[in-house]
Parts: sequence; C-alpha cells; structure tokens
Amino acid sequence: MVGLFGTRLQKLEWGGWLAVGFAGAAMALGVTIAIGEMLNPGAYVNAQYTWLHLAASPGPFPNGLSLVAGTLVDPLSALMLLVVTVVGFLVMLYSIGYMHHDRGLPRYYAELSLFLAAMTGLVLSNNLLEFFLFWELVGVCSYFLIGFYYEKPSAASAAKEAFLVTRVGDVLFLLGIFIYFFHYATTGPNGGWAANGFVFTNGTTPFLPAGAIGSSTLLTIAGLLILGGAAGKSAQFPLHVWLPDAMEGPTTVSALIHAATMVAAGVYLLAVTSVFIGFTSTDQLAIVAIGGFTAFFAATMAVVHPDIKRVIAYSTISQLGYMVMAVGAGFAMVGLFHLFTHAFFKALLFLAAGSVIHAVGTQDLFKMGGLRKPMRVTAAAFAIGGLALAGIPPFAGFWSKDDILSAVYSQLGSHPLYWPFFLLAFAAVFLTAYYIFRAWFLAFSGDHPRDPSLPHAHEGPWVMQVPLVILSGMALIAGLFIFLPNFQGLLLHGDGVAGIPPVYGSTDLLLSGVSVGLGLAGIGLAYQLWGNGRVYVLPADSPWQSVRRLLLNRYYMKVAYDWIGLRAVYGISRGADFVDRYVIDGTVHGFERIFGSLSDRLRAMQSGVVSDYAAYVIAGLVGVFALLLLVAPYLLAHFGGT
Repeated sequence: MVGLFGTRLQKLEWGGWLAVGFAGAAMALGVTIAIGEMLNPGAYVNAQYTWLHLAASPGPFPNGLSLVAGTLVDPLSALMLLVVTVVGFLVMLYSIGYMHHDRGLPRYYAELSLFLAAMTGLVLSNNLLEFFLFWELVGVCSYFLIGFYYEKPSAASAAKEAFLVTRVGDVLFLLGIFIYFFHYATTGPNGGWAANGFVFTNGTTPFLPAGAIGSSTLLTIAGLLILGGAAGKSAQFPLHVWLPDAMEGPTTVSALIHAATMVAAGVYLLAVTSVFIGFTSTDQLAIVAIGGFTAFFAATMAVVHPDIKRVIAYSTISQLGYMVMAVGAGFAMVGLFHLFTHAFFKALLFLAAGSVIHAVGTQDLFKMGGLRKPMRVTAAAFAIGGLALAGIPPFAGFWSKDDILSAVYSQLGSHPLYWPFFLLAFAAVFLTAYYIFRAWFLAFSGDHPRDPSLPHAHEGPWVMQVPLVILSGMALIAGLFIFLPNFQGLLLHGDGVAGIPPVYGSTDLLLSGVSVGLGLAGIGLAYQLWGNGRVYVLPADSPWQSVRRLLLNRYYMKVAYDWIGLRAVYGISRGADFVDRYVIDGTVHGFERIFGSLSDRLRAMQSGVVSDYAAYVIAGLVGVFALLLLVAPYLLAHFGGT
C-alpha cells in the first residue's frame, strides 16, 4: 500500500507514519501474543488448512500426501514475535528522522514493511515448506534493502553478494528439507509427514522430543544441510563474507537485519529443528564447532576495522556464533535467550551509530572524536549497548552470554571435543569488550573531531532519540527477564526440551567472574590505547603489522572467493557455454543443415512438368516390379505356394 501510493503520501508526509502505524499495530499484537504465552506456559495454538492433497497410492505415501499451510503459536514463535515486532516498530519510527530527506522513501517503507511481514510469517510457520517460502522472501527483501542506494556500485555489488552467498545456504537448506520429508514420510510417528503434512507439531505437542532423531547417517547429512542453510542466513563461517559488505544499505536496515530479522532467522531455524526434530551427535559437534570458531574469528576482525558500522557487523557475526554454539550443545532455549537480549542492544548500537553518521556524515572512526558533549544521548546509548555487548552486569548481555558459557561448559565432561571451541568463545569475550569500546572512545572521547572539516555534531530529532532511550532501557533490563517465572515459560519449552533456569552454582559464578574480568580487561585496554582522544598507531616496523593487514583484509577469504568465482566457476561456465554452443546447438544446427540440403535437392525435383511426373511413376513401378522378382524366390522357398 505504501509502495503503491507512496509518492503522494510522501508529499503529504504521511507515508512514513502510515508504515509506523502498521508496525505499531503488529507490535501490539506481538506483545499480546507473547504475554498470552507467558501466562499459559506450554500452550500451543495451531491453525492450518490443507494446501495440497494427493490420494493414497503404492509407494512412499501409502496414506496419501498432504501439504498444509498454517500458523503455529508456541513459546518459540511467541518469543521471536516479540523481538521482531518491537524492534521492527522502533526501527520504523527511527526511520522517520533518519531517512527524512531521502528521495526513495516510498520504496524504502514498502520494502521494510514487506521485510517485517516476511519475518513474521517465518516465525509463525508450522512446517518446513512454509518456513522456507518466507525464508526466501526475507532473502529477496534483504537484496532490495542492502542495495537500496543502487546508484552506488558498491551497494549494488553488496546486494548481489548477499543474495548469492545466502542462496548457497538456501540450496543446502532445501536439500535438507527433502531428506527430512522423505524420511519422516515413511518412518515418522503416525505415518509422519504423509499423515500430518508438517513437522513442527501434531497440533498439541512437538512432532518429536529433542534427541529422538537417532544416529542415522542420512539424518546426519540432513542436519548438516540445515546447518549450511543457517550458516548462510546467519553469516557463520565460511558463509560470513556477505554481512560486513551489507553495511552499504541504510543504517536502519542494518539495525533491523542484524537485530531482529534476517540473521536471526538462521539461529531460529537451528533452534526449531533442534526442538521439534533433533540433531545427531555428529551434527551437534559440527554446530558447536562452527559457532565457537565464528565467535572468535569474527571478533578478531572487528578489533582493527575503522568503519563504525562494520565493527558492529563483525560483532553480530560473533554473537550469532555464541547462539549457534548453544543450540549445538543442546541448549536451544539458551541460544534464543541470547538472541532476545542481543536484539535490543544490537539495534541500540546500530541506531546510535546511525545517529552519529547522521550528524557528522562519515562512518570513519578515525575522523570522529569529541562527540560526547554535543551528542550526550547518543553517547550514553552507545555506551549502554557496549556494556551489554561486553557482558558487564547488570546489563542484558551478561545474563544471556554467561548462560551460554555455563551451558556449554556443563557438556565438556561428556563431549571433550567441545573444549577448543568453548575456549575460543571464552577468548572472544575479551576481544568483544575491547573492540566495542575502542569504537566508543574513537567516536566520543576527546575534545573535538580529528577531522576539522566535519560538520558541527548535534542530536537527531525526537523520533530518533526516543527509540534510543527505549532500547537503552531494554539493554539494561532485558536480561533480568529470566528471573520472571512467566517469562521462563517462553524458555522452558516442555516435552523434555529444557531451557536453562536462573540457578547459579559455584562453577557458574566462577565462570561469570572470569568472563566479567575479561570484559573489564578489554575495556581497560581500549581506554589505554584510545581513551581521552588518544589514537594508538602501530609502529611501521612492528611484526604485528602483518597480522593487522591480515585482519583488515578479512583473512583474504573474500579475495579467495572472488578468485574461485573467476577461475573455477567462470571456467566451468565457459566450458558449459562451449558445450551448449558447439555440442548441443551444433548438433541441432547440423541436423538442420543436413535436412535443409536434402530439402533443397528434393525441391529441385519438383519441376511442375507432367511428363516428368509420369516418368517418375513409371520408374517407380519398374522398381517395384524388379523388387518383387528378386523377393519372390525367397518367399516361395520359405512359405511355399504357387
């Protein structure tokens, strides 16, 4: 609607407010549904209808095949609905001020509204097929929004990169769906998919209790394919390369993608698969390995980057790694709890960064400085988001991140292969605190900007400040929700699928103490190098320069992918083009030329002279008579007669 009538609405300055109104209505419904689930823990509402039904037939579907479309409201979807709608509304409100002067507003609000609708449909889907349809719609919307400034070559390139890299994961995800489909069609309870038509629920309880999947090789492959789909969407190693470049889109888009929608979808996919289907032990090890390694790997790149948005983008990749690791260790609800808290403080960081960019017109941290006094609200908001990200109590990130560390640690005795990835994730705590406060000190500390050509900084309008204040409050208190019994109903799923209650033993307290100590050490190091307007310059002859170049070039993985694309994929494409042009088309054109030549010769025989045609008839009769003379002795010898 906004897209169709956006031009006129923009002139009347109603277009943005119309989108905000719809987002506000969605938030009201989302909050109401979440409260309903908290008051009735373990309740399920499943409304569905048969989309396609095939009659029973011999083969893998003796009971027939039903594909359904439906809406499932359970604790998982209610929690995600709360995150998506609240953050979506605040980002939409913030956009009124941040995007005010952009000439593409009708398109922006239409695409952003479709993005929120797609994510809402995804979290409410009650089967994998419907889930995948909304999953793809989220990907298409991200392509539009990342490439919003399509006149810029870098933005157009980033949109294509995000689209192509996530498609790699989507193909893997679809293959995993196919395997689950055919496996549960014949082996699932009550006839599996053939009888029920969906995986997530049979109407009242989960389809399978966690861990019931067994250890089938086929199901291990399916689980790894699902992991591939989640890695693409949630930018986990090695499909992480698209997310930093996605910062070419508006900062509001970055906030929504990183906090509540697209990248959260991958973690949500792993969580619902873990809860409703389960993973084999091999799958779990792979998920823990990917998550733990990515948490550290992405954090190392954030410590040197000069772009304020890309620093936060690497932070997102790293924090998603924590969530993935928790799911792999068997604590899906712990991962979703961190997704819940992370959504608020990550949206806060991005919107605070957007406020800075809106004021000074640059994303380069080394040109900023001295912004604390003219932008007190933004400086405080960024600091609160940074403290939550660093895991400093009582801010939200402390409770959820430490729950992940405690949960994974509890599995190390029975799964010793988890140890290296747990240690990497633990080390990332120090790096996280260091890089986020390096960004804060570079942007806000000091007396004046390092680049005197920057415009005089000032706070944005109230529509930009109100979301910062609300998200600051959520970044402060969201972690404390775990102590609310009703909120625990969203994290203790029932049917053997446990979350992690707020019970802290001596080991948990020790881990938390070490974690907080690492966070404070990271903040302290950032202050020593960058505080009070200082800028640390690494000596040119330092052996660490090579490490710095490695990190700035993102371990050269993007270069490697480009090389693979140019050499391998392009080479295969050229070979396929040769086969298409000269083998397939050549064969077709060859037959065409042969028959064309024969047709030309036969056509030349059509003279139109009656005497010529009479001669052809006589010649034909003579030929037939001669043939009969030759064949007659053979027929007499074998069949007799006269």
